[in-house]
Amino acid sequence: MDRHKFPPDLTGIRQKEQHGRAALSRLRRRFCQAWHGLPKAQKCVVIVALLEFFWIAALQFQVYELADTVSTQRVRMAQLEKQAKKQNNMLYSASQTLDDIEKKWHRLNFRVLENTWRIEEPEKDPDAL
Repeated sequence: MDRHKFPPDLTGIRQKEQHGRAALSRLRRRFCQAWHGLPKAQKCVVIVALLEFFWIAALQFQVYELADTVSTQRVRMAQLEKQAKKQNNMLYSASQTLDDIEKKWHRLNFRVLENTWRIEEPEKDPDAL
């Protein structure tokens, strides 16, 4: 097999590539001829239109990025609200628990005082009456 010959698949690809390059070259030549044939005013209009096109494309890209950022921020805000709600529930639960403990402490204190008062109360002497 000759080294300079390519398999049929690669030969077809190379021919298509060469045809594509020739077509692009013809298009470029036609564009340059048309461009040079335009009056100055039309060239300015085309340049302004191209600049506006690129400016609009840049603005659309920024809008897309901002929309993505807004979406991310909304997700973060939802997560923070969920965490805040969870913490508020935990704080409320802790507050209720502390209130219950405080009530039990006061009841226990009252019982201790009541029992102490009963112990310290002198017994009435039945003969003293």
